[in-house]
Amino acid sequence: MSKRFLLSIHKWLGLLAGMFILVMGLTGSVLVFDDEIEHFIHQDVIHQPDSAQPVSIDKAYKAIIDKYPNRDVRFTYIPGHADRAIEAEIRQPDNRHYLYIHPANGEILRDLDSNNTFSYWMLKLHYTLHSGFAGEVLVLIAGVMFICSLITGFWFYRKAIWKVLTFKIRPRFRNLKSGSSELHRSVGVWALIFNFITAVTGTVIILIIVMTNAKKDGPGPMPNPPVVETSIDSLITQAEQTYPGFDPSYIGMPRQPDGMVTLYGHMDTDWPIHYKFSNYVQFDPANGNQTNSFFVKNQPVTTHLLSFTYPLHFGNWGGIPIKILYCLFGLAPAILSITGFIIWQRRNSMKKSIKISRSQTKAA
Repeated sequence: MSKRFLLSIHKWLGLLAGMFILVMGLTGSVLVFDDEIEHFIHQDVIHQPDSAQPVSIDKAYKAIIDKYPNRDVRFTYIPGHADRAIEAEIRQPDNRHYLYIHPANGEILRDLDSNNTFSYWMLKLHYTLHSGFAGEVLVLIAGVMFICSLITGFWFYRKAIWKVLTFKIRPRFRNLKSGSSELHRSVGVWALIFNFITAVTGTVIILIIVMTNAKKDGPGPMPNPPVVETSIDSLITQAEQTYPGFDPSYIGMPRQPDGMVTLYGHMDTDWPIHYKFSNYVQFDPANGNQTNSFFVKNQPVTTHLLSFTYPLHFGNWGGIPIKILYCLFGLAPAILSITGFIIWQRRNSMKKSIKISRSQTKAA
């Protein structure tokens, strides 16, 4: 494969996927801090005066079903003490709401339409371009093209990688074209591994979403949850006692009459890059009997790799320092997209100038 042909492939992959890569890079850098942003916006209800009363998921669930009787209810944050609001999400096929609930008495403190929340709007832009299933397919195609662009870029710059990393080749900004070229190479090399990881994990995630939505025949069924006759709080205690090291942090309530109460969480044997909801324990909502359990530590390597996908893509596995790195490196695709376009535009203008000059010379 000639160098010119490889460069041509790299160029057109970047140009065709450039705008999508730009959007995904910028929104991804913001979404790294989605929890922190939402918590800052709603800090007035999230932080509650400490109470001697225990946290009560039972009261919170009662308050939700009294107001929204037929919903898919999910508790997305369970505080350890009654000084922090419980967070829940309720869904129907055509809408969803985010709720902040008092940890002790179950009062709904804030009820938000998801379409009016900053993080959800950014997330939909990130993986659907606010264009539904068509947007998801476009993002999937752009993700595949970005991976191919990274591979061709690696092969094209492979002899310069070590020199760039050891600063034997330093970027020089003589003019816009040379500066863009130098920046494109330097950012591409330094962010190569990060870009490859986020591109592959993001493509896997959007592929799963596209395949799932492609199989749907219209909107899903309306939730029709059964009456939960057992205490959810007691189920949490039972799961923690039965499986030492299990930390339930997300609860999926039954959506249909045959559904189960599912406690998702992290095990103390999990790695930091395991998805924090990789493990679960299920209970019968009528009598509280355990019906099923799943722990990632007992699963094959492929399941572990799939569990790594979400944390590695969104950077929510190593605290604030990792999030800062993800935010900064997340700008790399945007920089590559912009500099790549400038390089192409300048080269194209130069070719046109040369062509015009030759035409004038022949005419003379």
